[in-house]
Amino acid sequence: MTDPVDPARPRLARARAAFARGLKGLLAPDGLPAGASAELESAFGDIGREALAAGPGRLRRVRAQVAAAPPKLLDWMSTQVVDHPAVVYDVAGVEALAGRQTKSIGAAVGALQLALVGAAAASTLEGGPFLAIAIDGVVGQVAAVVHGLCDWYNTGSYLVRRLDHEGLVADVGEVRRLTNAALMSKGRAIDERMLVRSTEFRLVRRWSGNGLVDALPFGSSLGKVSVKAAERIDHTDLARSLAALRLEPLGR
Repeated sequence: MTDPVDPARPRLARARAAFARGLKGLLAPDGLPAGASAELESAFGDIGREALAAGPGRLRRVRAQVAAAPPKLLDWMSTQVVDHPAVVYDVAGVEALAGRQTKSIGAAVGALQLALVGAAAASTLEGGPFLAIAIDGVVGQVAAVVHGLCDWYNTGSYLVRRLDHEGLVADVGEVRRLTNAALMSKGRAIDERMLVRSTEFRLVRRWSGNGLVDALPFGSSLGKVSVKAAERIDHTDLARSLAALRLEPLGR
């Protein structure tokens, strides 16, 4: 006698496959340099399997993975913007690039949400719809980090273009800290107080602390952040900012 087939299993398998496709799309946003998707998949590729796997503590492990990823991604991206900056020479160019990225991320998140609805409807996972809502929050965190990395790439690329235009030479570490400061400053120009190393920690914490609404176009400031940062770069004396970095006390 054959065992009866659980009718929910095919639906759950399809939902899991759709989730995997949506996650792959989220980790390959339009407008990032070649190789970025491989870095993002290396950082976040296990999230889908962990999130939809059985067993206690999976969401806690996934969130820890999300929080640990951004510094490693910035190690790679810092070199990219110095060696291969985006083709952005004005604020309008930054805005156009950010728009492409926002549209791409929004579409991927929409696909992931549909997959989660399907997983909740067919779920044999304990928690059912409540688990799907929790995973939805994790998806939002991942999307926020991806979008934050896009903003960092746009801002860093524009900074490198401006430094080249002004005949200024900066190393990878200086570009990294100037980019962080441009993103985290509040005023019209880069705030030199934001040049401290701890600014990056605050920036990364903001990315991983954002949720689903922050990652979507209708509720997001993330797609606009690089535009505002580019405007700050235009109103900053970059030679003075570089000098301030180089004259700072050790350990600052």
